[in-house]
Amino acid sequence: MKKFALLALTALALTGCATNNQSATESSSSSASSSQVMESKVTVSVTQDGKAIENSPFELSFKEGDKLLDVMKKQMDIKEENGLVTSINGIEQKPDEQKYWLFDVNGKMSDKGAQDVELKDGDTIDWKLEAYQGE
Repeated sequence: MKKFALLALTALALTGCATNNQSATESSSSSASSSQVMESKVTVSVTQDGKAIENSPFELSFKEGDKLLDVMKKQMDIKEENGLVTSINGIEQKPDEQKYWLFDVNGKMSDKGAQDVELKDGDTIDWKLEAYQGE
């Protein structure tokens, strides 16, 4: 009878340990996934007079809801004035030549400024220093 009781207690103890280990594993994996914030990527190509600048294209990471200008300012050398980009990685726009930084989002000229463009995972941004052809 003592052997049976000892065997039952051992089995009970082992079952309890297995349950606690499983709970600890599930708890640590769920806290790891909740602490990992999903980062999205955007590709930013930059050209001057039709030629890619050094290190272009750039792959930038961002979080949902981030704006293009904010993301670029954090990960690139950007100068701006009143929300308009005036320099990208040291390459200044040239107002005397009527060359300004213009950009496309996914192949279409943006109808918003960079400070208003909310990024989506996989977006492609094309910045071009070129003469503005007003309509």
